[in-house]
Amino acid sequence: MKKYFLYFSFLTFCIDVVAQQEEIISLPVHPKVNTSTNSVFLQKKALHRNAALALPLFDDFYQKDIFPDPQLWQDNFVYINTTFPQKAVTVGVATFDGTNATGKPYSLLNNAYGPADKLTSNPINLGGLTNDSSVFLSFYYLSGEYGESPTAPTDSLSVQFLDTLGNWNIMWEITADTSREMSQVFIKVDSNYLYPNFQFRFQSVGNLNGANDTWHVDYVKLDKLRDTSVEVNIKEMAYEFLPPSLLKTYYVMPYHQFDTTDLADTVNLVVRNNFINPTTDIVDFYTATLVNDNSILSDYNGSSKDFSPLTDNTLQYPKFSIPLGLSYDTVVVKVDYHFNVSAESGLSEKVLANDSVTHEQVFSNFLSYDDGSPERGYWVRGLESYKMAVKYGLRYPDTLRAMKFQPFSVKGDNGLATFSICVWKNFNRNTVYNEADLVYKQSNLKLSDLVSEFGVDTLNGYYYAPLKPDFVLNGASFPLVLSDTFAIGLIVDNKESLVVGFDRNNNRSAYNFYVDGVTKWRESDIAGTMIMNPVLGQVLPGYLTPVKTVKSQNYELKVYPNPTNDELFVEGLLHATKLEVFNMKGQLIHTFILPSSGYIDVKDFPSGQYLIKVSDLETHQSGSSRFIKG
Repeated sequence: MKKYFLYFSFLTFCIDVVAQQEEIISLPVHPKVNTSTNSVFLQKKALHRNAALALPLFDDFYQKDIFPDPQLWQDNFVYINTTFPQKAVTVGVATFDGTNATGKPYSLLNNAYGPADKLTSNPINLGGLTNDSSVFLSFYYLSGEYGESPTAPTDSLSVQFLDTLGNWNIMWEITADTSREMSQVFIKVDSNYLYPNFQFRFQSVGNLNGANDTWHVDYVKLDKLRDTSVEVNIKEMAYEFLPPSLLKTYYVMPYHQFDTTDLADTVNLVVRNNFINPTTDIVDFYTATLVNDNSILSDYNGSSKDFSPLTDNTLQYPKFSIPLGLSYDTVVVKVDYHFNVSAESGLSEKVLANDSVTHEQVFSNFLSYDDGSPERGYWVRGLESYKMAVKYGLRYPDTLRAMKFQPFSVKGDNGLATFSICVWKNFNRNTVYNEADLVYKQSNLKLSDLVSEFGVDTLNGYYYAPLKPDFVLNGASFPLVLSDTFAIGLIVDNKESLVVGFDRNNNRSAYNFYVDGVTKWRESDIAGTMIMNPVLGQVLPGYLTPVKTVKSQNYELKVYPNPTNDELFVEGLLHATKLEVFNMKGQLIHTFILPSSGYIDVKDFPSGQYLIKVSDLETHQSGSSRFIKG
C-alpha cells in the first residue's frame, strides 16, 4: 500500500509541475497600433485626393509607417511590419489579427469570433476594360509564423470584390494553412467588376479578443494585360528582413558600457532571389555613418556574385570599428546596405526600393536583448502568483534608474491586477528562489501606477518604473549601484492576469528565467526574449514623464506621434503660429509657420530630443513641448 501511495504522490507532483509552465500567448492588445497612429493615418487620408486610382496598383508594404499607405488603401486595421514572418518574399508584410485600428480587441466577450481585420483598396478605375484585357489581382499570403496560427475550419482569409450594386462578393478564401512558405494567388477580375470605381478587400475571420489568428499578405498587384504563366515567379531580388543589431549580445546598450568586444564578428543579411533563372552580377555595398557628426566610419564594396533561382542567400559582413571615448549621451551609428543587380534594370522604383535596407545602432541609457517589437506575450501558467526575470551583465558598475518594460493585461477587466517590480542579485539556474536575493521590490502596483513612455497613449506599450529609495532591500543603498550580473523582473500576484511583451526575432532565452511550481529558477526553453530593460546611468530626463499639455487661455498644445520619424502633428493651434524647433543645446534648428493645427516635416532631422516653442501670431500666447526624432 505504501508503494502505491508513493507512486500516486509522485504522479500528482509530476502533473502539478507540468501544469505550471512558461508559455507564450497572443497579446490582448496591439502595442504599436494606438489612437495616435490611427490619428496620423486619418489625417494623411484626409489630405489624399479622391480621384479613382489608375492601373497598376502595387504594394509590397516596405515602408516605415505601421499603417497602410492612404494613397492606396482606405482603412488601417492591419499592421505593416517586418517582424512577424520567418520567411518572406520581400521585406515587409501586412498582418491581420483580432485588434482594431486603435490596437484594441474587436470584442471583450470571451471567445468572440467573426470578421476581424480587413484591408480595403481605394477606388480603382477599371472602366473601358473587357475580359480580354486580362485584369488580374495577385498577392502572396502566409499564416501564423511568429504570431498565433489560425485553425481550421473556423479561421479564414478571403478576397472580396465590390460589385456595382454595393455588394462585397467572396472571390477567393482559405482556412488555416500549415505551409511555411508564402503562397501566391492570382484572381481574374471579370467583366462584372470592370467599372470606374472598383474596389477589392482582404478580410480575415477569427478570434476577436486580441492579436489572434494572424495572416500576412505581401506583394499585392492589380494590373491589366497580365500573363500569369510568366508572372508566377516575380522578377524581384530583395532583402527579406531588416538588418540585425551590430552587437553580439545586446540589441541596445549604453555607450558608456560599450567595448569593441561587444560587436558581433559578422552581420548577416538575407537576400531573396525570386527570379526563376540564375541571377548574376549582384554587387553589394554598405556605408556606416556616425549620425552624431555625419562622419563615415566604414565603406564596403562587395565583389560580383551569382545567386541560384528561388533561393535565400546570406550576405556576411565583418565588423567595423566604432570609436570609443565619444562625449555624446546617445550615440547612433547608421548602416545603409544596398545591392545592384542588372536583372532589375528598368523596373519600378517600388521594386528597386527592396534593394536597400538601413539599421540604426543605438547606444542609449538602457540594456535590451529585444528590438522593441513584441510578437507574443509571455507568462507562467498555472500558478496563483508567478515570477519572471531577465538577467543582464555590466562591464562597469552602474546606477539603475528605472525599469522599462511591456506588461499587458490579459483581459480588459483585469487592469486592477497587482504586481511587484523587482531587482535580484545574481542567481544561478535551478537554484531555489531566495527572498534574500532581492535588492529592490515595489509591491501592490497596477498598470495605472506606472509612467507611460513619453506620455503618448503608452506608445509601443512601454511603461517606466523609476526606482525609489523606499523599496531598496537587504542592505543595498540608494541610488542603487549594480555591478556584474543582476536580474530585473515582475512578481504577478493574480493568476494569469498579466503578460510581458515577447520578442521572437531575437533569441536570448538563456537570459530569461521564471520560477516554477517547486520554487526554482528555471532558464526559459522558449526562443525569444521578454521585453524588460534596465535603465542606467544619469538621472532620467524629463521626457520620460508624461507629456504635459501646454495650457493657455484659448488652446491646449499636443504633439504626436512621439517619437516620430517623418511628420510631427501639432494640435491645439487656433491661429497662424510661429513654431521654433531647438536641439538640447539650445540651438535653433528650424522655424515653421503653421496657419493652424497641422504637421511639420522632421524626417531630415538627426535622431535625438528636441524642444518646440510656439507663439500665436494673433494673440501672442506661447507654449512649449518636447519630442523625440527616431
